[in-house]
This record gives sequence, structure tokens and C-alpha cells, in this order.
Amino acid sequence: MKFKLAKLFTHNKGFTLIEVMLSIVIFSILTLGMLTLFSQAMTYTQKSENDTIGVYAARNMLNFIEQRDFQEMKTNYVDSLTEEGAASTFVLKSNICRQWYPENDPATLKKRELCESTFEPYINNRQFDIDVELQKHNDSALRDSLIPTKVTVKWEDDNESILEGFITNEKLR
Repeated sequence: MKFKLAKLFTHNKGFTLIEVMLSIVIFSILTLGMLTLFSQAMTYTQKSENDTIGVYAARNMLNFIEQRDFQEMKTNYVDSLTEEGAASTFVLKSNICRQWYPENDPATLKKRELCESTFEPYINNRQFDIDVELQKHNDSALRDSLIPTKVTVKWEDDNESILEGFITNEKLR
């Protein structure tokens, strides 16, 4: 049996209602499957974007903390820490800005506002809260040059990004 292309376009018989309905159902199933795929891709992209913003906020905080005097940070916060247990970490929060910049002159107030906005940034219509955890270095030979740091960024309900790094002594930079 040989198929002729001319016959396909010259016959006057159309599709039946069942054939049309069946093709619409098949098309709908395929379309819904594709929409689900795009919906999942968009959700994943939004979560990835949120995590990226959290990591950038954490990196910004780590850079801000690195600008502080290393010896002052070590003496005031790290030297008194134990190596294990509850007293092995010191957590810096936004209230530390009032201790770092206690005066009320305009230049100091501007620095305090910058500090507070670094600890509690408002990015893409979201409020982020940042905590910086300082620890004593495990290796006693490196305690005078590195402070292990863990920056935790939290936003909305259960979203969180964590960045671990070191504050380096200015002499080594």
C-alpha cells in the first residue's frame, strides 16, 4: 500500500469530535507537564538568588570586621575564650556598634549607622540579620595571626546562609 501525499490534501473528510478532543487532552497533558517543570525551575532559581544574596551579605560583613584593628579584636573578644564548651565563642551582633562608636558627634554617628546597616542590611525589600561568631584558633602558633570567624545571615522564616573564614592580622595582609 503506497501512501500518496496528494490524497491527504484532496479528501473532504474532516476529523471526528473524538479525535479533536483526544488531541486537546494530549496537548493539555504535555503542556501541564512543561509548566510544572518551569515552575520548579523558577522556585529553584529564586532560592539560589536568595542564597547568593545571603552569601554576599556575609562577605560584606566579613570585610567590615576585617577593617577593625586585629589586636583590639583579639584582646577584647578572643583571648578570654576557652577552647571548648559554651565559652569557646563570642557572638557579635548589631548592638556592638554602640560600643565601637559611643560618641554622638556627626562623624561617629555616621560610622555607627554604617556599622548597624552592615549588621542588619535591607536588601531587595528583605531585612537580613547578621551574627558574627569569633573563636580562638585551634593551633596556638596561629593565634596571633588568625581569628576563625563564622558569619551567619538569617532572613524571613527559615532562610540562613553561613560563611566561615578568618580575620587576618594586618601585618600579614
